[in-house]
Amino acid sequence: MYFASSILLAALVGIAQAQTPSGFTPSVDTKLDVLFNSTAVNTPGQQLTKAVTASQPQIAISSSAIASNDTYMFVMLDLDVPPTEGNSTRRVLLHAMNTGFKATQQKIGGSAVLLASSEKGPATYLGPSPPATDTIAHRYVQLLFQQPSTLQVQASDFADTQARINFNINSFMQTNGVSAPIAGNFFTVDGRAGATASGTATASGGISRNTLQPFEGAAGRVDLSLGLAGLLGGLALVAV
Repeated sequence: MYFASSILLAALVGIAQAQTPSGFTPSVDTKLDVLFNSTAVNTPGQQLTKAVTASQPQIAISSSAIASNDTYMFVMLDLDVPPTEGNSTRRVLLHAMNTGFKATQQKIGGSAVLLASSEKGPATYLGPSPPATDTIAHRYVQLLFQQPSTLQVQASDFADTQARINFNINSFMQTNGVSAPIAGNFFTVDGRAGATASGTATASGGISRNTLQPFEGAAGRVDLSLGLAGLLGGLALVAV
């Protein structure tokens, strides 16, 4: 009984620590605070609206996870762009790649340090805009990396939306000498009519909205929640 209970506890702890979607790589356990004006992404996978996420978020992280003299890079990805005609595989869209982030003196929520950058690229922020005709809510992953001093990425690399589609973060990391992310988070946005959203008010301000048009793409994603629920249910039965 003790062994089974320990397995169940370990599974629950693992779930609580995960800040990125199940099966996504690179995975990360340290939370990146993501703040859209008066709304914070408190729970990984929290559902928000297009309107709330239209402007680039502010980001913050525990002061113990960063160094004041280091520079950081923020990346945001849509994992669920609808497949092309005749294909069943969903695609990844790079929604943002912003460099030059540094720790500020401003604290959020006690121990989290606000990060700020004067740079808008090389890939400026695109607000989520999943199509109303899609069958699922899209997952938007945010990652924070320590920025290599040798990083050479130009705005021209992401001049239009088509240059951002099918973005492979792991290949990008390998090609550009980028280490594993130090923090992450993710939220969902459902483009279908009647979709609900949740959020928590914060006292932080926002960042101005950029003028690029949101991306809308036109096979569903496998829902892992049922399998996970079954696993936990089975463990719970063994532990009884």
